[in-house]
Amino acid sequence: MTTAPDRPVARSAGYLVATVAGMMMPFVTLPIMTRWLTPADYGVMALGQIVASLFGGVASLGAGAGLERSYYRYEGDARALGRLLHSGLALVTGCSLALALVLFVVRDSLAALLLGDARWGLLLVALSVTSALGVLSTVQFMHLRNRDRVRAFMGLTIGGLVLESTVAVVLVVAGGLGVWGLALGGLLGKLVVVAVMWVGLARELRPGFDAAMMREVLGVGLPLVPRSCVGVISTTVDRLVLGWLGSLGQVGIYGMANRIGYSMFALTAALDQVFIPRMYRLMFQGGTDSAARIGRFVSPYLCASVVGASLVTLFTEELLWALVTPAFYGVWPVAAVLATYYGAMFFGKVSGIQFIHAKKTWYGTPLSVLRLALQVPLAVALIGGFGALGAAFSLLISGIVVDGIAFVLGQRHYRVAYEPRVALALLAVLYVAPAWVLGSAALDAAYGWRLAGKLAIAAIALAQGRRWFRPVVEQVVTAFRGERTAVAA
Repeated sequence: MTTAPDRPVARSAGYLVATVAGMMMPFVTLPIMTRWLTPADYGVMALGQIVASLFGGVASLGAGAGLERSYYRYEGDARALGRLLHSGLALVTGCSLALALVLFVVRDSLAALLLGDARWGLLLVALSVTSALGVLSTVQFMHLRNRDRVRAFMGLTIGGLVLESTVAVVLVVAGGLGVWGLALGGLLGKLVVVAVMWVGLARELRPGFDAAMMREVLGVGLPLVPRSCVGVISTTVDRLVLGWLGSLGQVGIYGMANRIGYSMFALTAALDQVFIPRMYRLMFQGGTDSAARIGRFVSPYLCASVVGASLVTLFTEELLWALVTPAFYGVWPVAAVLATYYGAMFFGKVSGIQFIHAKKTWYGTPLSVLRLALQVPLAVALIGGFGALGAAFSLLISGIVVDGIAFVLGQRHYRVAYEPRVALALLAVLYVAPAWVLGSAALDAAYGWRLAGKLAIAAIALAQGRRWFRPVVEQVVTAFRGERTAVAA
C-alpha cells in the first residue's frame, strides 16, 4: 500500500473547505435558533456538554493518539492496518456501551446535581453517546486524511453537518422540542456518518482484532485519559462556577461565546490534517537540521491560527449584531477573549506532538491539574464581578501560564526552531486585538474610532500572512471546481 503524493497546500485547501462549512453552519442557523431558544436553553446544553466531554474522553481510552502514532508503522501493510483500525474502533465501541449503561443508571441524580432538574437525565445520556460517536468518526477521518482522500473527507464532513443542522432546525422549529432538538440533531447526524464510514472502511480494509496492537495503542493512549478528564474539567469548570454563582442564562452566553471563539481553532484543524502527519514524518526522519526544518514548516500554520483568531476577536461584535436577538448581544466581548485563548493554543498543539513523539504523554495529567488549580480560584474571583467575561479571562490567564510551561518542556524533549520574527509579530497582533476591542468599548469610545482601530489591526494581521494566504485561496477555488491540480508547498 502506498501513500498519495505529497500535495500539502492542495490538501489543506480541501480540508479547509470542509472545516469552513463546519464553522459556517452554526452561524447560518443562529438567526433561527436564537429566536426559538433562550440563553438558558443554551446553558443547559453547555452544562450537559461537560458530562458528554468527560464521557467521550474516558470512552476513547486515549486510542486516538495511540492509533495516530501506530498508523505510520503499519500504513504499508493493508492487513495490519485493517486490524489496527478495526481493533481500535471495537475497543472504543465496547467501552462506550459499558459507560453508557452506567450513565443511564445514574442519569437523574447527575442531572439534578449539575442542572438542578432530574428531567434532563436522558439528555445527558444522548449528549454522551453523541460524544462517543464523535470519537469513532475521528478515528475514521484520520484514515481518510492519511490516505489523502480529500473529497471523501469533504463530502462526509459537510454531509454530516448539513444533516445534523437540518434535523436540529426541524425538531426545534417544527417539532417544538427545544433543547432536545439540538441534542437529537447531533446524535442522528453522527450516527449516520459513523455507519457510512465504517461500511466504506470495512470494504477497503478487512475487519479483524489484534490484542497485541491494542496493547501498543493503549500504551500510548491510556496515560492521556487522566489528562483528558482533568483537561475537560479545567476547560469547563468556568461553566460550573458560572452556573453556581450566576445563572443558566450566563452559562448559555458563555457557551455560545465559546463556540464562536473555538470556530477559528476548528478552522486551523483543517490545516492540521496536513500539519500533524508531516510534522511526525519530519521528526522520525531526523537529521541535524530537523529543528530548523520543522520551525519553517510550522510558520504558515501558526500564522493561520493567530490571524484567524485575531479576526474573530475584532469582528464578532458586528457579526452578532447582524445575526442574533438582543438577548445574545452580551456574547461578543466574551467571544473576543476566548478567540484569543484559542489562537494561542497552537503552541500547546505542537507541545502535545513533541510529548507523543518522545513517549512523554504522562506530562499531560500534571499540566492539566496545574491548569485546573490556577483556573478555579481565578474563576471564583473574576466571575463575581464580571460574569461570563470573568470566566473567559480565567481560562485565558491559566492557559497562558500552563501552555508556556508545556512549551518549555516540549522544547527539552524535541526542539522546534520557531522563526522568532514570525512568531513574535503574530503574538503581538493576537494580544493587541482584544486589548483594543475591550479597552475601547470600556472607555465608551465612538464606534467610528473603534471600527477604524479594528480595521487597522486586521490589516496588520493580514499583512503578516500574505505570503501564505494566496496559494491557499487559489487551492480552495481549485477544490470547488473539482480540479486535481498539484501545487508545490
